[in-house]
Amino acid sequence: APPCPGAPPAPPAPPCPGAPPAPPAPPCPGAPPAPLCPGAPPAPPCPGAPPAPPCPGAPPAPPCPGAPPAPPCPGAPPVPPCPGAPPPPPCPGAPAVPGAPPAPGMFAAQKVGKSLVPPVVARKPSRKMRLLAWEKIKPNDLKRSSGNLWESYSSSPLDSKIIDFDEVEELFAQPEKKKVEKKEVAKKKEPTFVSLLDPKRSLAINLITKNLRMSYKDISIAIRSCDREKLNGDQVSGLLNILPETTEVEMIRNFGGPPETLAEAERFYVSLITVPEYALRLKCMKFSFEFKSITEDLEKRVDNLLSAGIKILESEDLKELLHILLVVGNFINTGGYAGNAMGFKLSLLSKIHEIKSNKPRMSMMHVLVESIEKNKPELLHFYKKLGNLSEISKIDNADNEKELNAFSKNVNSIQASLSRLDQESIDRFKDIFEEASRFCSETERKIQEINGLEDRYIKFFVLDKRNYSLKECIKVMGVFCTKFEQAIGENKKRKEQEERLARRKAEMAKRETLPRAKKKGMPPPQEECLIDNLLSEIRGGLKLRKTQSMSGPPRANGASKNIQKSNATSMEKWKKTKIALDDEGVALAQINVSVA
Repeated sequence: APPCPGAPPAPPAPPCPGAPPAPPAPPCPGAPPAPLCPGAPPAPPCPGAPPAPPCPGAPPAPPCPGAPPAPPCPGAPPVPPCPGAPPPPPCPGAPAVPGAPPAPGMFAAQKVGKSLVPPVVARKPSRKMRLLAWEKIKPNDLKRSSGNLWESYSSSPLDSKIIDFDEVEELFAQPEKKKVEKKEVAKKKEPTFVSLLDPKRSLAINLITKNLRMSYKDISIAIRSCDREKLNGDQVSGLLNILPETTEVEMIRNFGGPPETLAEAERFYVSLITVPEYALRLKCMKFSFEFKSITEDLEKRVDNLLSAGIKILESEDLKELLHILLVVGNFINTGGYAGNAMGFKLSLLSKIHEIKSNKPRMSMMHVLVESIEKNKPELLHFYKKLGNLSEISKIDNADNEKELNAFSKNVNSIQASLSRLDQESIDRFKDIFEEASRFCSETERKIQEINGLEDRYIKFFVLDKRNYSLKECIKVMGVFCTKFEQAIGENKKRKEQEERLARRKAEMAKRETLPRAKKKGMPPPQEECLIDNLLSEIRGGLKLRKTQSMSGPPRANGASKNIQKSNATSMEKWKKTKIALDDEGVALAQINVSVA
């Protein structure tokens, strides 16, 4: 029955025992929700129904134990973490959050996508440590080589207990300088400089820059202007040896402190990298210093080899000499299998001096030289027209070609880079590189001509291409010419010895032809009388002369003084001596001898 107007609502009927509770009545459209009773829990949400919007200014409801967190609203800022609360554990299979610290007591390289993050150390040193000069691997290199050593460390974290960081810090910390207190004079504290480079590298840089005897600014100005008067060839080569690498340049540019705090080597690099294209400028200067020496040496070797190769082919004297040798060889081989030869291999020329004859110390080379000297003396010095083949035979045309290719490659490389320089620097080296290009073209033509000579040699001397080359042919000719020249001198010495021996034999034969009577009747040689010799000298006027042994070294000063003293004593005795002259009945007379 409908309720009476104004009457209070009737209380609900008690539920029947065992009957299920009646469902709650649906809320009226637009009606506010019923207020919750104090202390009563909120009603559970309906399945599939969206959650009720929070009341303005009301605190968020606490999460249910074990329930997953609600998803964030689109565009809403993330909820800030509670102070001191640990971060939530990552879900299984989810990627690690970038920059999150590792679990306590662990550090390892962590992957972020395909890149690697350096291992995080458990703590930082409390003291200033020494510099460990290693070269870091670039991230791009790690990406290119998958499955490398460093990538494997991300899957096997290292326990920090393995490393005693306190001991490492103690061993590799920079020693603290103890202040020396002096009462009288207080020394100023020396400024400490920052070293970014390897100590050995810094030492090499300092040695070269100190030898230049210029400030870093003046060195940079000389490089920028390509001044070949301030920097010579050796100094430029030294600077090229200490040019900074890419990593070193990056290290210097990333330094955030003032340049005055850097060490000497680092400050030199700071000044050098301000010069645009400093490496190219130094290469151009080095090329200008070495151009003449390289080209002159290579040109000399190529010209000598080409000239000697052509002279051997066109030498008429050599052709006639080989003709004589062929006739002599056929004469020796008459009646044998090697006789009646139309020609011989070129290798014979390097062995002909080893063919011995029946006469001691005389080979077939000596016989050939002696025959030419008697019958064809104009051929005797044919080797002088061919040049120094012994030295030319050491030149390899393949080496010349390699050297020319390297030189030409260097020229083309520098020329292609010259456009990066300013016009003034280009004009400094323009003439040198044009001359270098002409030299490369001309020398290339000569080398190709030398390569063509090898085919001519094989055809001219009928050689086997597998066993002979142009270098081998010139080497054989060089040995032949050297031994030929030696044989000329040995033949001359042998003739002189034979002439002396012939004269000696003639003298002995002449003595043998003297008659025996004369030999027996000849009076024996008389001994000279000392008194007679003295008397004859007195009559002719006595002159003392120095007596010196015909053989042996001159006498010492003491011996010469004794002789002079003995001579003086003898003269005193002769002055007082009375000599009787019986020649014309002259009476005894006192003879005074005057010494001239």
